[in-house]
Amino acid sequence: MSGDENSRLDEFSARLESDDIDVVREALDDYQSAQADTRWGVDNPYWPLANEVRFAARDLLGHPPSGHSHASALTVLWHLAEEEDADLIADAIESATDAGVREMALLAAGTVLAEGEEPNRRLLALITAMVLDEGLDVRDRKDAMQALDDLDLPEVEDLIVRLSESSERKLQVYAAVCLATPLRLRVHRDRVRRLAKSWPEDAGWEAQHLREALEGFHSTYWKDTELDDPVLRKAHDELRFPLSDEGCLQAFVTLLRSEDPVAVGIALDHYESSEGLRRVLEDEERAEAYLPEVLARAREVLRRPMSSAEVSALNMIGAQHAEPGDADLLLDVLTRTDSDAVREEAIWTAYGVLDEAEVKDKRLVAALGDLIFDPSVGFYLTKEKAIRVLADSLGADADDILLRALREGEPKVQAHASYFLVRTGGLDRHRAIMEEVAESWDGRPPQHPWGQNPIDLIFGKPHSVHWKGHRLADPDLYRAHKRLRAATVDASYHQALRTLLESDDQAAVGIALDHWWSPDGAVKRGGEEVREPERALVLDRIREVLRQPPSPAELSPMYGSEAKHLTALSALDVVAAEEPSLLAEVVEAAASDHVRERALDAVEAVFEDAEEADLRLVEALGNVACDENVPLNDRVRALELLDESPGTNSVDALVRATRCPEVEVQAAAAWGLMWEEVIEDHRAMLEELSANWPVEDAPREVTRVRDTLNAAKE
Repeated sequence: MSGDENSRLDEFSARLESDDIDVVREALDDYQSAQADTRWGVDNPYWPLANEVRFAARDLLGHPPSGHSHASALTVLWHLAEEEDADLIADAIESATDAGVREMALLAAGTVLAEGEEPNRRLLALITAMVLDEGLDVRDRKDAMQALDDLDLPEVEDLIVRLSESSERKLQVYAAVCLATPLRLRVHRDRVRRLAKSWPEDAGWEAQHLREALEGFHSTYWKDTELDDPVLRKAHDELRFPLSDEGCLQAFVTLLRSEDPVAVGIALDHYESSEGLRRVLEDEERAEAYLPEVLARAREVLRRPMSSAEVSALNMIGAQHAEPGDADLLLDVLTRTDSDAVREEAIWTAYGVLDEAEVKDKRLVAALGDLIFDPSVGFYLTKEKAIRVLADSLGADADDILLRALREGEPKVQAHASYFLVRTGGLDRHRAIMEEVAESWDGRPPQHPWGQNPIDLIFGKPHSVHWKGHRLADPDLYRAHKRLRAATVDASYHQALRTLLESDDQAAVGIALDHWWSPDGAVKRGGEEVREPERALVLDRIREVLRQPPSPAELSPMYGSEAKHLTALSALDVVAAEEPSLLAEVVEAAASDHVRERALDAVEAVFEDAEEADLRLVEALGNVACDENVPLNDRVRALELLDESPGTNSVDALVRATRCPEVEVQAAAAWGLMWEEVIEDHRAMLEELSANWPVEDAPREVTRVRDTLNAAKE
């Protein structure tokens, strides 16, 4: 354990031992918050002190409640309570006056009752009384029942039955859900069915969940099929809703050993699915003894020509149970079937055969390869999976098939072949053909395998930020762009960047600026120093672009006519603090109101980190504030920035703006002069301005200045 971890635990332990109840409560809350985060796969850093946390929670419950102290303690005990805490939690339930505290106490009670070999009788009786107390809210009674639901006790089952007879429908539904577990349904199936039938269709999600549970697990592949033989139908029903483990397993064997392929398929589905056989058995380990027979039966099914159960057989064997000897069975199935569902399961089973074999079966590899090019075969269930299985099981040995898929396959096949070639290192081996295929997609990949853009995987990313989807028509510019996307930086990278920046193509310049400023561009490839060689050229391009009109909308599918300015403004944000003169030029000579607004945002960011406002920036803001051709809101914004600017450089610009004819501008400038070090030098002027401003319907800027001046007089 590191020194920092030890220090954190020491500090946390000290908080748990504090005499201040609020400090202890906050420590418990921190523990619980960290424990909640474990659902994201992170460790609770305070777990080594779990025992101390438990003792602190117990101690807190021994004190009168302070704020949320009891709720915090009980929340911790919900996770950490031990059998000995039963009476303490019973006390908390009896004394609780707050619904939240009672709810947490019941959750903690559920933990305690589950911990002991024998439940604490006082706690059990107390919660039972709550369940039956018709004077309590439905929610409280449900919370109480939830604390007992997991206990395998006859009295708890009897209590659920009594609750199912309540006149409150919500309690009926909740109790029926508790009775709908596989083992309880063995006894109460008729009761639960009767209750469900009595409810309206809109009885809520719990009722709908219950109705689905009453359907039971039919099968995976045979849901719309009813068995003809009454003996097999009875066995199927017993398998779905068994009265005992023995009866369930006998029903399973009856189906598995029958000569009806549908019955066999249903049995195989029940064995393979987590919703099937194991879920309804009280002792699910008893199913393990049947695995050899199940696999033998599945392989026997596959030896029969065109058996309708073969999809279930293949699903049962799968990649997990596949053996090298299954290759012949799979080849036979793939040869004769015309079902995409069967092909899909056969392909996945083939993965198990190929992945484990030191010497790959060439016949099976060829069969999977043939599927990729078969026009009668569907893409999503078969071709996609065949590509994945070949690439994952063969690695670079799948190159020949995947390259053929690039040349001859449909576009979706090309995209997936490209993805898996990249994954197996094929880009280094076959870059030319992969780039050729990617270029044929004209910037729009036909598929995004596993959420990935194969064009980005081949050429590198980003394409750009504001020009995605645009392909440069000029071959030299296109090659330069392609070079920028590669992962490495050398002299050719800088040459490519300059080629784009120096061109007359607006999109090319924009793409280069995006690569220069974006953290995923130049910096990701080589750090901040990669920006330096082209810095001066970038500044020139920013200056030029932001003086020009917007770019043609068709050049940027995502950003339209704003792309050029957005690119330059993003680059400006990167250099603004170090290039105040450039920022000042943009503020004064902006090509549009939008450019000016973004430039003013950049000024605000620069001022936040500066000790003294740059004089050139102050001058630019003052010029904007006094420019009658600039929208009034931008002029006022410029004055607000002068007001907020660090240091005293802005005073002259503010005084100058008070002479403008617009009242809003005068008042905004006046407000900027109303701070302690400056106001006395300008009070007379400010009061004269105030006297000339309107009284009725005065702008906001006027009101705040006038109120401040009047307050000073008082």
